[in-house]
Formats: sequence, C-alpha cells, structure tokens
Amino acid sequence: MARIKTKDLILEVALLLFNERGERLVTSVDLANEMNISPGNLYYHFKGKEEIVEELYARFHTSLVLVIDNMSSVEQITAKSLLSYLSLVADIFTQYRFITQDLRGLGAHYPNVEPQVTKAFSRLHRQIQALVEQLPSREATASIENSARLLTDNLINTLLHADVREVFAPSEPSEAVESPIDMHDRLLLQLLPFLPPQDASDNAA
Repeated sequence: MARIKTKDLILEVALLLFNERGERLVTSVDLANEMNISPGNLYYHFKGKEEIVEELYARFHTSLVLVIDNMSSVEQITAKSLLSYLSLVADIFTQYRFITQDLRGLGAHYPNVEPQVTKAFSRLHRQIQALVEQLPSREATASIENSARLLTDNLINTLLHADVREVFAPSEPSEAVESPIDMHDRLLLQLLPFLPPQDASDNAA
C-alpha cells in the first residue's frame, strides 16, 4: 500500500483542524505538533499557513467548478435533479466548511483567494437562478416578484448557514455540523412548490 505523501498529509490534517477549530485559531506550529513533525519539516513543503489555505481553497474551487460544469450539460431540469445538484454542492461545502462558514473573513485575510471566491460564488448563484427559472409548475410563486432570485438567495444561504442549532444550542458540539439528512430536508422544503406530489413524497421518505 503506497504511503501518503507528507505534503498531502499536511493538507488533510490542516483541513481537519481548520474545520474543527476554525482556520484563524490554528497555527503552522499547531499543524506540525498534530503531525508530530518539526515546524521546519512543514515549512519545507509550505512556506506558511497562507500557502496551505490557498491550496485547500484551490481543491475546494476545483471540486465546486466540476459540479457546476457537469450540471451545465444537463438538458432537462426538474426540481428533483436540482435537489440532487444542490446536495452535491452541500457535500463539498461540508467537506470544506472552514471556507464556506467564513467567506468574507477568508477573502479579507487571503487576498489571493478573494477574487476566486467572488468568481466561483457568482457563477454558482447565476447557475442556480437559471435552473430555478427553468423549473416547471411555477404557478405557486408566479405572483412573487423576482421569485427565482429570492429562492436562489435562500438556497445558497441554506447551503452556507443551515446549522441554526449552533446558534441556539452552542453547548452541544456533537450537533454543530449539519447532517446530510437535515440539509436534504431543508433544501427539499424550499423546492416543494416545484415537485409533483409523488416526487415530494418519495424525497421526503
């Protein structure tokens, strides 16, 4: 079995610690200590924490753009296919939650990342809105002005900030991360007006 490269292991450990503690609370020395290596060994692979954050963001960006590109090739959009797409995006957001939970802070602290963040999330918003506008059976929202944009805003906010339990029950760290089931249900609830009754029942089951 091939051994994982030290550089990749550093990124794995950094992602774990950043997600658990928050990127700003983790130093390069913390990473070295967690891996039981010298800071010099870590600096051999990365000049500092900034390079580690930038590399992790690059991986996040690549994963997100791949999902966006794949969805762009889908010819017929239904609420069910949109829900599946949003679930894939949610998986990426959860994997790199230290990024998605503090987009503004990340951009402010890492100037090289900021333009990529703006570009990626602008593209994501445009695509989701375009998909929402293609959904059939929009009678339920036809009377609401700018309904497609508003729904898109709500869906992205759900993907980014769905875990309200962390606000109301911060003493329960075991519930701090949104579970896949909870996220699916939160997204499903917003798409119910566009789902045929049978599909809505199947997705809720």
